[in-house]
Amino acid sequence: MKALQCRMCQSKNLKQWLDLGLHPHSDHFHKEKEAEMFYPLSVSVCEDCGLNQLTYIVAKEELYLKDYLYESSITKTADAHWTEFARTVHQKVGVGFRGDKLVIDVGGNDGTLLMKFHDLAYNVLNVDPTPEATQIAIDRGIPTRVEFFGQSEYPKADIIVGANVFAHIDDLDTFIERVKETLKENGVFVFESPYFGEFLKGLEYDTVYHQHLSYLSMKPLVKFLEKHGMEAFDVEQHELHGGGFRVYIARKGEREVQTSVHVMLANETWTEDTLSQFQRDTEKSRDDLVNLMQDIHLRGESVAVVSTPAKGNTLLNYTGIGRYISFATDKSKLKQGRYTPGTQIKVYSDEHLIDMQPDYALVLAWNFLPEIMENVKKAGFKGKFIHPLTAEIYE
Repeated sequence: MKALQCRMCQSKNLKQWLDLGLHPHSDHFHKEKEAEMFYPLSVSVCEDCGLNQLTYIVAKEELYLKDYLYESSITKTADAHWTEFARTVHQKVGVGFRGDKLVIDVGGNDGTLLMKFHDLAYNVLNVDPTPEATQIAIDRGIPTRVEFFGQSEYPKADIIVGANVFAHIDDLDTFIERVKETLKENGVFVFESPYFGEFLKGLEYDTVYHQHLSYLSMKPLVKFLEKHGMEAFDVEQHELHGGGFRVYIARKGEREVQTSVHVMLANETWTEDTLSQFQRDTEKSRDDLVNLMQDIHLRGESVAVVSTPAKGNTLLNYTGIGRYISFATDKSKLKQGRYTPGTQIKVYSDEHLIDMQPDYALVLAWNFLPEIMENVKKAGFKGKFIHPLTAEIYE
């Protein structure tokens, strides 16, 4: 379905500036090779408020209710990040709460973040519709409701968190009102998401996929929150997933707005020319990687994919390099034995990489590149590594 208006300000002045072609659901790993649905994947900017969002929307039921195989705790780097997340939020807004304290995690996945809050003596509740990930949370003893947020009533929360979920929501007006209703009067909503400024800086076109409906920045967010009687009072930036931001939100006037918010607003100076250049740079990045893969193939050398995140499947399908890939590996047991979306490459455990010893490992989870390189080299991999966005080779 084509988006006809901005999901933050409802303007119809949308202008498409990035086109990546047709793509399958990037987190749907099939158990067998089979026919797949492909959908347009492109980004438009609202010329009134500045929000960047997908031009075409895939129904949430299609994206999340079957074989959504993302796990939030799959790397040590990510696990350390969730520990820091919980501690920082507790220190900034949690220490003043009295009595029993409740954190609700919207889209809490396998419960990793809530485990960190539980360790800080919070009561916790996970609300997430994905059956595979939530079963992990349930097995860990995390109270969980397997549903989309807002499908039932919730106890009043001191803190509501949403890690990499706010950008996935289509009806943001209903969502933020539901958050507001569920928060206690002095409660705080904290979301974390990839930051559009870092997206532009890092040429992170692969982070465009159908789950990522919005590409968030502070200017449109401030206007959106204002109409709901809410405001962002603090913001932090972090490096996970290629550069994101963590935004602290409360009822308007409840908390003092920090300098960090004003600084970010002042720094959001990209223009229409910036967006046009991004499309050209994306095409060059694709061509550089294709040329490298062709050269490797002509030399009779082999390439395997290591790690298969959603963004990696955007990259594989956009560049068309799947024909040069021998196999894929992933640490997630949920993905092993299945096939990558669109390119239908068989996914194995990382042990298969050591057994087969391809000449190159294309690391699609480039945000965890140092950790992945260290892990597979320690395990006995002797080949070289390729960064997918820059086509750089590492020993």
